[in-house]
Formats: sequence, structure tokens, C-alpha cells
Amino acid sequence: MAQKKSLFNDLHTTYTGEEEEKLLTQASSLFQSEEVLQEVQWHLTVLKELAARPEFEDVKVGLRDRLTQIFSAGGSEEAVLDELKGLTEVKRADGGTIELRRFLKRDRRTLNEIEYRGVLSKKLANTEFLMLNLIAFFPDTQKTINELARRVGKLTAKVLESSTSIRSIRQEEEALRLSDLFTRYEELKTRFLRDWLGQFTSLSGEQIEGMTPEQVQELVIEHQRHQMTHLLKTEINLSDMDMTERLGLHDTLECGYSNEDFWGGANVAAKNGFRQFILTVIQSFGMLHGKRYAFFQSKSDQDQFLLFGVGINQLPEPDEDNLELIPYIKPFTRKSGYLLEVRHREISDPDQYHHELRHYMLPFLFAFDQIPNFNVNSETITFFTSNY
Repeated sequence: MAQKKSLFNDLHTTYTGEEEEKLLTQASSLFQSEEVLQEVQWHLTVLKELAARPEFEDVKVGLRDRLTQIFSAGGSEEAVLDELKGLTEVKRADGGTIELRRFLKRDRRTLNEIEYRGVLSKKLANTEFLMLNLIAFFPDTQKTINELARRVGKLTAKVLESSTSIRSIRQEEEALRLSDLFTRYEELKTRFLRDWLGQFTSLSGEQIEGMTPEQVQELVIEHQRHQMTHLLKTEINLSDMDMTERLGLHDTLECGYSNEDFWGGANVAAKNGFRQFILTVIQSFGMLHGKRYAFFQSKSDQDQFLLFGVGINQLPEPDEDNLELIPYIKPFTRKSGYLLEVRHREISDPDQYHHELRHYMLPFLFAFDQIPNFNVNSETITFFTSNY
């Protein structure tokens, strides 16, 4: 068993996602059972996928540690097999559990009509989400994105209409992908990633412009791992809880600053800093994972949450293009297992309500200010610490 301990001690200390083939080769020399090797293979495949997704750093560490324990404990191949078969989920840092098989990539196969419509609908919905995000970051591109949004909307309607032939839908999908509008959209996504590198790394603009889109993507992933490492040292955790049903604007912590009683003491720098803070967080921990929001939980008070998002204040008139997206933050508490948004109507006393907003904001402001290159505006921090 000394070899097995050595192998998986190496896994525990050095695994970065690139050693999968080496570990499988070593495992095949240690075990005779084909079942054990199959179990080892899919667990290492999951570990490799997790290593490339920094938002699941705690899951990667948990899986790595459990594999290390299994192969360092000794025992027969039957015992190892039983342990591996039972390793189907990992406990997260926030106490929840996550199913490991969700990280296994399915083999490509031909889709039937119903499956094709379902897959295309999801792709189109994801494109719409990303387009909204890009408008928030690049308002000068609004006209182009709105035109693409109309094309995407028309295609979505056809996908949902069962009488429209699959051939017609495929032709329109292909035409959309080959259009100048879609090319511009793809360029904006790359521009977003280049801007991300410009903000969060020490690379020069010339160095970044000289990279291919694939190199940009790889470097963004690498540097986001560093961000996640810094985030894990703070008093907050990134949560993967689905918040898509809660993405409406907050009644006070929104960048329209409509609650004058709360924002009256904030100068222009504090307001601009608040807006930039939200967009920076979404840029780092939302959009890179296909979301237009990011959701966090306090470590010190696990019933304290903060949601960062961008929302629509009001729909434009039919003949207008000026869709305005407003960044916002929503604080949540948890009572009896349910998330409850901290809103004015729930706390009637204005002073108490404003105090609660600052109470929820400050731990997250201070935590993000510790992450390199976030540089939370000092005027924004001063505004939230005053009168607290």
C-alpha cells in the first residue's frame, strides 16, 4: 500500500488538473479490478473539471481530500471500490452538498427535434443574458446589441412555435451565427475578457492585444483562480445558489439612487464607486460563469447574504432603443431555512432600515477591498461607514 499512499499523497499536494493521465497509468498498475479503475477515472475527470472552475474550489479540495483518504487508508480492492462508489457528492464550505456527476461532460450525440429545440432555447436564453450584461459594460454598443436581441427574440419565438419546421429553425440559426451582428457580439465578448485582463493583471495593453481569443480565455481562467484564492481568505464565500427568480431591482441599493433619504449624503465619487464596485464583482464572479449576477454568503454570519446584479428599471417605449440597465445590490437574511430580502417595507422605521443596509454591506465591502485590483472606492466605504 506504500505505492498507493505515495500516489495519492502526490494528488493531495500537487494536482492541478494536468496529471490525470499519469495518475490513471499509475492506478492501473496498482489495481486489478476494472471497476476500481473506472471509478478512479470518472472521479479524476471530475477533479480535472473542478480544477478549471475556480468557483468550485471548495468542491475540488473536498473531493481531492476524500480521494486521498480512501487511497491512504489501506484495505482490499473491494473496500476501495465500496468507498469510491459511495463518493458521489461532496460537502461545500457553506454546509451544502453538491453532486459530482454534474461535472461529467456528456458524449456528443444526435439530438431529436424536442431535444434540439430545448438545447437551442437554452443557448438563446444565455445569449440574451450575456447581451444584457454587455450593454451594462459597453453602453456605446447598445444599438448593435438591441438589433441582435431582436433577431434572437424572433428565433426564440420560432423555436417555441411547434408548427415551425426544424429545417427553417436550423437555417435561421446558421444565418444568425454568420451575420455581422453576431460577429460583433463575439468581438464584444472577447473585448470584455481583454478588459478584464487589463484591470486584474499587470499585463500591458499591447501584450493583451497580441493574444488570441483562446489565449485570453486561458489566462482569464488562470488569474481568476488567484482571485478565488484571495476570496477564500476573506470572510465571504461565493454561493452557487440559483437566484434567477430574485433578480428584480432592490428598492434602495440601486444605482438609480432613487431613495434620497439614504443616498442624500453620498457625493458623486461615492455613487460612482458603488456602481463600479457592483460591475467589478459581476465582471469577476458572474459573467465569467455565464451569469449576470453573483451571490455571496458571509462566513462569520452564515445567515447574511449579498446579491450583485444588473436589472431593468423600466421597459422603453416601442419606438425607443434606450434600454437602461441599472446595477444593484440586494441583501438577504435567512430565517427558518428561507431567504428573505432586506427591504424597506419589511422594516418600517427608516433609520433602522438604513442601519440594516449598512450592516449587510460593510463586511462585503471590506472583504472585496482586500482582493488585489478591486480597489473599492474610499468615498464609497466612507459613505457606508458613516452613521453606522
